[in-house]
Amino acid sequence: MRTLLYPLLSGISLSLLLLASCDGRTQDRRAERGATYVSDPDHLFFMNTRSRDYRSVTPEEGTDVFYHDDLDGSPSLLIRNNWLQDRAELVLDGRVVTTEEARRLRNAVGSQRDSLDLSTDTEREAVAEVIADYLRLVGG
Repeated sequence: MRTLLYPLLSGISLSLLLLASCDGRTQDRRAERGATYVSDPDHLFFMNTRSRDYRSVTPEEGTDVFYHDDLDGSPSLLIRNNWLQDRAELVLDGRVVTTEEARRLRNAVGSQRDSLDLSTDTEREAVAEVIADYLRLVGG
């Protein structure tokens, strides 16, 4: 009995020690790095699962620009991913959109109360996907 109890207690103690070392400050650490910070897991998720819906251009070393396949022309909505600096930006008609503006735009597009010139449901869905992908990329 004693031989079974010792490994069990050791495992429980180790688990409690590991849990105590997790400080739960993930949101604080992300906030310290800024609203456009992209973590490695978020970057990998985007590149491995979501980027297939986009065509990409590399305008300079370390920067990829992603255009959704279903959006041609207006509105010009793209994700600029500067992977060397772990940053991403959402660009709408040539203007960088803040994370807070992206959240408001996501809500407006979802409720169809936006000011974007979207002629089809496919374009509306594509805009919603781009915004959701950007917010997922920056943890917003």
